[in-house]
Amino acid sequence: MLGEHIDYVSYLPTASLTLGSREHDMLMMYRESDAARIRGASCNPGYVSFDFNLDDPFSAPSKDIEVEWLSYLSSYSTPPAHWGNYVKAATEFSRLKYGPRLQRGFDFLIDSSIPAGGGASSSSALVVLAFAALLTSNRIEHTAEESARDCAKAEWYVGTRGGSMDHITICLAQRNHAVLIDFKEDRARLIKLSDARIRWATFFSLPAEKSRAVMIEYNERAAISRIVIPALIEGWKTTAPEQYESWKRASAELGTGSSTAFETAERLLGSLPARLTLIQIADISPTASSELKRSFPALVEQRGNVPLEVRSRAIHHLGEVRRVAEATSLLQVMGQDEEPDVHSDSSMRALGKLLNESNKSLRDLYEVSTTDLNELITVIHSDPNVFGARIMGGGFGGNVLALTTEENVPLLIGKVQNEYYAPRQRDGLDEGSIMISTAGDGLSSLQPGILWRKALEEFNSAGDRSQYQTTITRMLDQIGLSGSGEELWPVIVVAGKGTRAKATGLGVPKPVAPVLGIPSIVHVIRSIRAAAPNTRTPIVIVSPETETQVRTALANEEVIYVQQERPLGTGDAVLCTRKVLSGFQGRLLVVWGTQPTIRAETIVRALKIALLFDEYQMVVPTTMKSRPYAPLLRDERGFVRAAHETYLQKIDRPAFGETNIGLFVLKSEPLFRTLMELRRRYWDNSRQSYDRPAGELGFPNELINTLSSQENGIFACAIAESDEEQGIKELDDVGRCEEILLRYGQRAHS
Repeated sequence: MLGEHIDYVSYLPTASLTLGSREHDMLMMYRESDAARIRGASCNPGYVSFDFNLDDPFSAPSKDIEVEWLSYLSSYSTPPAHWGNYVKAATEFSRLKYGPRLQRGFDFLIDSSIPAGGGASSSSALVVLAFAALLTSNRIEHTAEESARDCAKAEWYVGTRGGSMDHITICLAQRNHAVLIDFKEDRARLIKLSDARIRWATFFSLPAEKSRAVMIEYNERAAISRIVIPALIEGWKTTAPEQYESWKRASAELGTGSSTAFETAERLLGSLPARLTLIQIADISPTASSELKRSFPALVEQRGNVPLEVRSRAIHHLGEVRRVAEATSLLQVMGQDEEPDVHSDSSMRALGKLLNESNKSLRDLYEVSTTDLNELITVIHSDPNVFGARIMGGGFGGNVLALTTEENVPLLIGKVQNEYYAPRQRDGLDEGSIMISTAGDGLSSLQPGILWRKALEEFNSAGDRSQYQTTITRMLDQIGLSGSGEELWPVIVVAGKGTRAKATGLGVPKPVAPVLGIPSIVHVIRSIRAAAPNTRTPIVIVSPETETQVRTALANEEVIYVQQERPLGTGDAVLCTRKVLSGFQGRLLVVWGTQPTIRAETIVRALKIALLFDEYQMVVPTTMKSRPYAPLLRDERGFVRAAHETYLQKIDRPAFGETNIGLFVLKSEPLFRTLMELRRRYWDNSRQSYDRPAGELGFPNELINTLSSQENGIFACAIAESDEEQGIKELDDVGRCEEILLRYGQRAHS
């Protein structure tokens, strides 16, 4: 987000604000090997497979790892460019650090949606994954913080001398949080990001050059920052003692955000030489010169007489420190804001202003921009709904980072496509050069549950989910149903007067209508018990009109009865069970007693999804079908945003869409908390009914429309067959349900 090119600065209390992309990952599947050999392959055909032997381990773990690592690196030249070098970087550093503890190699396959050479940390991600796989294969325990520090140094193997910002983010990032990395204190903490509307967009220009010339440019900035500027400031101790003491006081106060401290520090850094040659640096500080020769031999060899920028680099560093401090305060206030939507726009514009300032500094003071990057940023800045944008990563090509809103993403993509990519005969979307991100998790072990979650999330975001339904249901069928240990309590709704059904000639309440000679509700109970035989005794919600006949139909079933005295809607009916369910901490399986076609397999799959997405309050199995009765609406990322009840709302059914099947899995306490809030909101005491269509509190649509605006509110997934939506609403539906059940039987027999 902010804090670019300051993670390797030692003379200031620097920090960076970062985030990991939830939408873009690098994935490694690996297996350990008894052989001391690494074999690697990529799903990208442009990256050819490679293998190499682990050299003999060092006789003992290193005691001063950084000194020995730099000495080791100086003993050979930078290897030719190859993606395998980032894997070798991890192995060589590990050999030095762990000595004979490193015996096993591993084989791996990599896949990635992070663009290579785009300043989006693809190289660092590969180093981190290789390091984690190697240490895990050799049973070497390591913390995320330790891994981040080690991987940052390991990446020096490829020739750069970068810092640890990327690696810390990769190792520590969490969903919906920014990472504030304090380099002076060598620690990181998470800051909650409150506004779900914001989006971070990256637009790829051209690959960041990895040539030797650009490596020298990058290392020049690192050398000036790490060695030269600190040496010059240290020199003030003897040449300008008062200036040195003033610097010490100001730098100590920068962490507090003191504006006076920043003004003093800027004035003092402004007294640094504008530029110096390495020869001049040797005259000023022989110690710094020796360190440059040891750490940056290629730079010393090629740039001995070339004036190197000093003052402008320092002014950039200080500016980024200030911008990170301001952005951190801004995000913390936003995280505590009780009305984030009210203040969101002004806060985002304040954050965007800091991004723009950072870009100007990276372009003019740090000089890591290019003509192509500048043109891309000009296009992005011309969109009035972009809050801010800047060069991302090391520079010299790569990505531009832009802050905008969820609603503006399609317009911004179209603008950049038309004004930047199209004139260059490129399609940014087809070539994968456009990434839209929200804050996501960093390094994690890919347990099957994580993969299954990702598959279901991708399924939900697909334009035509019907073509993937068979694949998804087969996947769910392979998952074992175990995990949380939460109890399950079925709630079967059979209340209501059944006025519509009677008008069509159905002479009995819908839940007891005989389907193949068996009451509809009995079919439902049998499916529940086949799917989850160890549930609590089912609760059956009846009305005065249905109770007698339902009790007769269920004479041989063990159930608990709860009566809804007045027909005030299915949501109100579920609310009537609140007293019985008081104190229950598990999940409810709410189902209509008029849905005899719901299969046990679908119930099992819904319960598995509830376990996989344990944080969600409500899981809804859905189906895709023509003219859905209760259509569900999603946004472009697949998140549920609304649901309609076409009969009560008196709206037309769409030609095709997604709908629930009358089956819902919910956490008990959040359910009743939400239903009580809906009652308080809509109950009209004077009329003794709800201020909703037909005076009823509907279910699930009222609940879906409320929970869809909450984080982890509702997860719906089209895992049911279209026939399972068929319930009994009128007389003819009984015959339709019988036909469906007969087809089920024929299919099972075949």
